[in-house]
Amino acid sequence: MSAAGGKAKAPRNRWRPWVQAVSLVGLNLSTGSLAHWQAKWLCLPVMNCHSCVLAVFGCPIGMLSHYAGYRVFPLLLAGMLLLVGALVGRMFCGWVCPFGTIQDWLHRIPTRKISLPRWTGWIKYAVLLLMVFLFPFLWGELTQASFCRWCPPTAIQVTIPNLLTGVTKVVTASMALKIGIALTVFGACVWISRFFCRVICPIGALMAASNHFSLWRVGPLKTRCTGCELCLDRCPTDVAPFDRLSEGLPANRHADCVVCHDCTLGCTSKPKPGS
Repeated sequence: MSAAGGKAKAPRNRWRPWVQAVSLVGLNLSTGSLAHWQAKWLCLPVMNCHSCVLAVFGCPIGMLSHYAGYRVFPLLLAGMLLLVGALVGRMFCGWVCPFGTIQDWLHRIPTRKISLPRWTGWIKYAVLLLMVFLFPFLWGELTQASFCRWCPPTAIQVTIPNLLTGVTKVVTASMALKIGIALTVFGACVWISRFFCRVICPIGALMAASNHFSLWRVGPLKTRCTGCELCLDRCPTDVAPFDRLSEGLPANRHADCVVCHDCTLGCTSKPKPGS
């Protein structure tokens, strides 16, 4: 419930913005004397285009599309993603992902906010299945139907910088459309919290199931919920953590939870008798 409805808003997480800012810079430091830090064979479950000259690590979506085009199963990549998912679920989405950080910053711009219908959350699974796996598998990694050809982070990190620096001399129709898609997504993030994460992001779809079995838990498991509903005000992906916290269950047992821990801030729950 919002402050307008008589409830005080929970405080913001003071640590997460700092971790996000450090991650944004740290994942894009591969330049000059730091270029030797590149490890693009290694992927983190975040949106950060490995075609960017500054990127330190590879992009799992780019690699998956590449392997699908060659019809090869990526054992190392699958193992890394499974390990991260088993340990912390989608925590990298909430704390490390550069594109997630930018979305959070954009959503702080004062304006009217909009809620999304629940069904829109299924779109990202179609994006993952079709544009990351199926289309590259059928038509090769260079197909225009691949997600990488239209990826908003790629437009911001590669396409636009190449145009501004003169690396790319001619703007094609596909490039203009790609930039338009990126700007539309950025604009939507001002009104809709984590729009890209919730509707489009194939990494979010890829890692979604891990929230249900990860070792990391979010929530006052040893407390009794008092029904303050402050957790509803702070959830950036509107996954109703109150439904699980009120039952003493981990709040991150939801596919769209980005494990930000914001829902537990300011929680007024009391210790259970005997805990």
